[in-house]
Amino acid sequence: MFKIEDRLRGNELFAMETDRLRLSVLKRNAYKQVTDYLVRNREFHKPWAQTHEDNYFTERVQKDYLRYDAGEYLRGRLVPLYITLKDDPTRIIGKVTFFNFAFGGMMSCSVGYHLDGSETGKGYMTEALTEACRMIMEVMRIHRIEAFILPRNEKSLALIRRCGFTHEGHRVSYMHINGRWEDHEAFYLLAD
Repeated sequence: MFKIEDRLRGNELFAMETDRLRLSVLKRNAYKQVTDYLVRNREFHKPWAQTHEDNYFTERVQKDYLRYDAGEYLRGRLVPLYITLKDDPTRIIGKVTFFNFAFGGMMSCSVGYHLDGSETGKGYMTEALTEACRMIMEVMRIHRIEAFILPRNEKSLALIRRCGFTHEGHRVSYMHINGRWEDHEAFYLLAD
């Protein structure tokens, strides 16, 4: 079960903990950690990640992204949660991001995620995604969370089902991945 942390570190705007993980919305001063994570995993993420220019993997650009993300988080439009191990808080091992928030009669959002290539198969993303979704539904009162996954990404398809999401359909030409427009499978999770 997640716990919202009231003792924030100097680079955090928000933090929650699960059994083994800390998930944090980071400030701009975390740009070195974020850049290290992205550079370290560039090739591992490439088949599944949206297309990025080379400068995306620089500290200068990541400072800008972190500034933007912090502003959107404070406006209630984005929840970008970087994942670290509780016993190694300086090394980012993944990210779960909630975006496309719709309030009022919708109370919905979308989620995306990625993990360090050296940390797969340990249950970290199952733990992070399950508890982050629970937090979004309980704290922000979100009713529906959507996820979109490449049909050939078997590990991500298994993960999303393990986390309780239901298959809804097929999205044609949904996102630009690794240099081309790709179809995705659509999933949803409803609050109890």
